[in-house]
Amino acid sequence: MNPVMVVGGYGTFGALVCRELAARGVALTIAGRDLAKAEGFARQLGSGHDGVAIDLRMPDSFRQVLQGRRVAVNCAGPFSLCDTKFLKACLSCGCHYADIADDRSYANLVCKSGPRFVAAGLAAVWGCSSLPGISGALAQQIRDRLNQRPKRVRVTLFIGNNNPKGRAAVASLVQGLGRPIAAPQGMLRAGGGREFVSLPPPFGRRLVFNFDSPDYDLLDVPIITVKVGFELGLCTLGLSLLAHSGLRFGRRVSDLLANAGNWLKGIGCSGGAVLVEAFFLNGENQRAAVVSPNDGQRMAALPCALVVKALLDGTSFRGAGMAYELLGADRLLNEMAAAGFDVWPQSA
Repeated sequence: MNPVMVVGGYGTFGALVCRELAARGVALTIAGRDLAKAEGFARQLGSGHDGVAIDLRMPDSFRQVLQGRRVAVNCAGPFSLCDTKFLKACLSCGCHYADIADDRSYANLVCKSGPRFVAAGLAAVWGCSSLPGISGALAQQIRDRLNQRPKRVRVTLFIGNNNPKGRAAVASLVQGLGRPIAAPQGMLRAGGGREFVSLPPPFGRRLVFNFDSPDYDLLDVPIITVKVGFELGLCTLGLSLLAHSGLRFGRRVSDLLANAGNWLKGIGCSGGAVLVEAFFLNGENQRAAVVSPNDGQRMAALPCALVVKALLDGTSFRGAGMAYELLGADRLLNEMAAAGFDVWPQSA
């Protein structure tokens, strides 16, 4: 039996996680509701990988296939619709857990399960993606370097246009537009707060807007804003205007926008960036970033693969936590640099 099972492993982000793990010699079981897709993608990865059909809404479909696994990875969004069934199954089967979740409510469910994972001698590592995995590591590195707490932090996620548009990710973004964001400084609104941010080369000055993320709950500073921006400025502006319309958008609108995004495939780059800016009481500003002119989604998937490999190799980490808590912020960022991504600090 393969030691790692990846649920949603043939999806947009799940496939990238699987490719990174397969390249590191990890034998995988690809899991999802479509058995043909799971088995087909397993064949693409090469010999030693297999596929199974499971449905996260139906515990009976995954309890049996979890038996004997060492790590279970959840890449099946949208995470706003996930509950604790899969977490409980991992606990009962003695299996470590990892995911790429960026939904605050689901993150809270994982954190509340932390004491049970500690008692079971297991780890539940969540948010192993751009936000909050990479952003949290960058913020931690800034704080460690200066040994002081900033008064304000701004986190920016930038997404190149020529990246595949996962329907779950698009649905999560669109359905959140216009909704309130609970921040330490008060209520913000998703899609509001338009401003320009100076991103590292080669991206430069870009329009961004407010985005909900677990970073608001993790960074422990008085003022936090999390922003997202897209390579096509008209896309950023259009989504922000939708947020200000006062309307609520469901699956039909998100599917339409996902299709529109795929029609524009080929325009622009496939890169991306995560930028953290920290502002201190003494007037000093610090910037740190992970940047990729190409393969931005691979950049987002890499923390999850690094976490899974560390769990397989053996770690003393137990309970619920972040990728940079299990690996250490420096190690995570050094591993990303070794994988070919630009990792840099810069004093303003």
